[in-house]
Amino acid sequence: MLKRFVVLLLTSSSVLLAQGDFKKSENIDYVGKGNPRQTLDLYLPEVEVKKPLPVILWIHGGAWLQGSKKNPRRALQAKLFGPCAVVSINYRLTQEAHWPAQINDCKAAVRWVHANAKTHNLDSERIVAWGTSAGGHLVSMLGTTQKDGALDGKLGPHTDQSTHVKAVINFFGPTDLSIMDNQGSAMNHNASNSPEGKLLGGTVSEHVEKAKSASPFHHISKGDAPFLTVHGTNDRLVPYKQGSAFDQKLDKVQVPSILLTVEGGGHGKGFGLSVQTAVTAFLNDHFFGKKHDLHDSAVKKDQ
Repeated sequence: MLKRFVVLLLTSSSVLLAQGDFKKSENIDYVGKGNPRQTLDLYLPEVEVKKPLPVILWIHGGAWLQGSKKNPRRALQAKLFGPCAVVSINYRLTQEAHWPAQINDCKAAVRWVHANAKTHNLDSERIVAWGTSAGGHLVSMLGTTQKDGALDGKLGPHTDQSTHVKAVINFFGPTDLSIMDNQGSAMNHNASNSPEGKLLGGTVSEHVEKAKSASPFHHISKGDAPFLTVHGTNDRLVPYKQGSAFDQKLDKVQVPSILLTVEGGGHGKGFGLSVQTAVTAFLNDHFFGKKHDLHDSAVKKDQ
């Protein structure tokens, strides 16, 4: 019954969005230096909502070297389950800057949300960061470094604001850049011209400490944000072990963590309605106060 309900909602989503149930403010400069890679789009409900809106902070993927904020499609679907806002951000790509520029940008965007919450009727205590692949990596960094100011940076006019997020949805993001080649990947992540090498500025094995600094796995500590990690067992770009080991370490320090294993799923492929159902339950739990029995589980691809 639940799956049929989700099918109905997803089928109608394109119609709802086409009718403009979000109003969009584009290219807001969250740093103030005129760099288009440091801008965000803000989506608010067309219909006025009196209560402050929970926020999905969407961070796009693309191996840190491509992609943009233009199409936060998955995040926009959350409007179907309750009123919320979506903030979709750009961040500097590796052609422009190496690590930690990317997380510095993301944290500056989070500070912008906190600083402008009253202006836009946002609930800064209910920010869920959601990203895929490289975006999954960056939202995982947000969730594991909230108590560590070392990667906050000093970008933008709101350095007095928090970088706190309430929860994180990580879709198949890298979590430990230093060991990806040992986990069954189809590509050479260690090479200087790999996505990870371009992020760090050289061969990964020659930048081990920097790789660990850029790895959510090595920042995990008690009190981190709750996580939902979704990862396919046949992911040949970001090995499944990246997600499962991350979940296990979060469990070990008693951070609320849910691992949804997509059996046979690839790098974002084979993710069916069961994945959407899990995301819905997670958002309902952290956004709308509708409690669910959330626990690790496995689904088959395309189901």
